[in-house]
Amino acid sequence: MVMVLLAFWIALFFAWQSLSAIDFAYPYLYNFLDIGAVIQNFAPLNVYKSGFEQTDQAQHSVLFSQIVTAINQGGEGLAQIVYYDAQGQVINTLLRRPEIIHLQDVANLLDWLRVSEYYAMGLLVGMLVFFKWRGIPFQSLSKTLLGVGGVIFLVAILVMAYGAEAIFYQLHVLVFPENNQWFFYYQESLMTTLMKAPDIFAAIAVLLLALALVYFGLMLWFFHYFLSAKIANRKRE
Repeated sequence: MVMVLLAFWIALFFAWQSLSAIDFAYPYLYNFLDIGAVIQNFAPLNVYKSGFEQTDQAQHSVLFSQIVTAINQGGEGLAQIVYYDAQGQVINTLLRRPEIIHLQDVANLLDWLRVSEYYAMGLLVGMLVFFKWRGIPFQSLSKTLLGVGGVIFLVAILVMAYGAEAIFYQLHVLVFPENNQWFFYYQESLMTTLMKAPDIFAAIAVLLLALALVYFGLMLWFFHYFLSAKIANRKRE
């Protein structure tokens, strides 16, 4: 069971890294969630920044990519993200101080999670080597998948019972520093407008989970093959 939990945790890390590399498919989510309409509706209403409605989809994708890059690099460059008018002149910086602080909190959390992933990988490799050395087979693949399916079903019931948005907000309360703002209205945050938060996070969560399950399934198959091969070789001997 420990190996299975470690494998899923690592699969989530692989999924995050893979989706980060393609900016979480933002150009596709942009059209799917109709983010362009949100920007046109709310950017003119922003009480702190102006002119964002002059930007186009291509620039929105670049801005989102810059945010993703920054939070994956310890928050470096967040304050330098700017947006331009049609003539290429800088209009303003994208992020306000509270938004930068929040994204820095996200970057710090990702740094911590990344370190935990490296420890998890080391522990998992150590367990695989030990199991192979001792000739311990991996648990039944069908039973493992059945157990994982049961856990996913229970999580789905929990989400439906309490609501995805309520759980999302509660996680923010638990994870981020108490005095740092993490909720932003469209009228005060171009970041929130650019992302159509929290809708985009729900879509990203689905993509993250789906890809993580692919990686997870491949890892379970490898565990079964790797450890079963040891037993088969011993029997032939």
